[in-house]
Amino acid sequence: MRTPALLLLFTASLLTTRSARAADFPLKNGDVWVMAGDSITAQHLHSNYFEAFCYARYPQLKFAFRNSGVGGHTIPSTLARFDYDIEAWKPTVVSVELGMNDKGGTPTDKFLANMETMVARIQKASARPVILAASPVNDGSLTTKLTGGNQRLHEYANELKKYCDAQKIPYGDQFHALVDLWGQNKPNEHLSNSLPVLTSLSQDEKLAGVEHLRSFLAAQKASTKPLISMQGDPVHPGPPGQLMMAAALLKELGADPFVSSAVLDAAGKVVEAKGCVIENAKLNDGVLTFERLDERLPFPIPAEAAVVLPLAPAIGEMSQYTLQVKGLKPTLYSIKVNGVALPGTFSEKALDEGVNLTIAANTALGNGPVNAIAAQGRAVLGAVSSKEGLVGQWRGLSQKAHAAGAAPELKEQLADLTKKVEAADEKIREAAKPQRLSFEIRAN
Repeated sequence: MRTPALLLLFTASLLTTRSARAADFPLKNGDVWVMAGDSITAQHLHSNYFEAFCYARYPQLKFAFRNSGVGGHTIPSTLARFDYDIEAWKPTVVSVELGMNDKGGTPTDKFLANMETMVARIQKASARPVILAASPVNDGSLTTKLTGGNQRLHEYANELKKYCDAQKIPYGDQFHALVDLWGQNKPNEHLSNSLPVLTSLSQDEKLAGVEHLRSFLAAQKASTKPLISMQGDPVHPGPPGQLMMAAALLKELGADPFVSSAVLDAAGKVVEAKGCVIENAKLNDGVLTFERLDERLPFPIPAEAAVVLPLAPAIGEMSQYTLQVKGLKPTLYSIKVNGVALPGTFSEKALDEGVNLTIAANTALGNGPVNAIAAQGRAVLGAVSSKEGLVGQWRGLSQKAHAAGAAPELKEQLADLTKKVEAADEKIREAAKPQRLSFEIRAN
């Protein structure tokens, strides 16, 4: 398999904006960031991916994330639980990702007024607000024709932007980053969801026209155009859609897209290394080998969401983890990391221009051995998920401990559980420590 264009080095224009945008990202050292939201946040998908990215990208900072999503909630119902489910964490940052449930009965002017009340409540708790637009309803809408509640969400997003610009509040507009991308993909998504049924029908020899169905399925299998589903339902995307959401929000908020870059020549000379150290580079019997220790990690990609990579350039843009090898002979090459080959092969042109290892390491992994880059990303995500399990327990206990007439021992139990959550934070940090990787580049 040749290297798809997605793996090529992203343009220099992305790099020129890195320093300016990274300075705007609202995560600071010592922050406790509570992510308030509805059932989409409570799914622990894009919120976990967002958090894992931060641990991978900002190892020099100490911080913590806490999920505070509740199904069906609006701004008013979230305000009603603010004391025990948000403020009780003593947050320094509170992000608000609401609107999906508000849209049914809350006019845009009222929604904005409610958000102003929420911002005031966050600031009263001595925290910094971060406002996130709701994700689109994945119903095939385009900005030229918004349906299914997306018109109201479009209005919410536009008014929030004006408000946040005026108040100098960080704002992430994932709605407009995703609505057309999802809408244009909807026909392919319908086909993707139908393929298992069509494949089963194609096995029926008595089915009229079965030969045409088989020809259609063969053409789809041979096509280079991916058939990708956001999974889940139109309001609650599954992992592929939510990975796109996380990437869109990170990009909107100005997260640092740069991981590291390494440039070598075909003889094993290190031409340039940024954000990493390259050691023991050598060419032996036509095989180029070297060791690479990065200062930070690429975007952790969940295995169940990797199918969306060809559709979502923002994921690669937010994880510029590149390898260039100059002067290779024209042929196809394999790349091994710690002895495990990355999926596919890479032309000399692709390696000359640069391969994004984030994408290369996570594309079409199949059932074979998992390479070290993908495996560490999964480990970070696993540690985040384990921590959030404890956070869920903490939230239930906090509600009881803050109720009128609560037994004093509940506060003591809450303090003990807080320590367990903080210990789980340390396990995420440990999982996100960069590891020395051994690379091997060999002609096929």
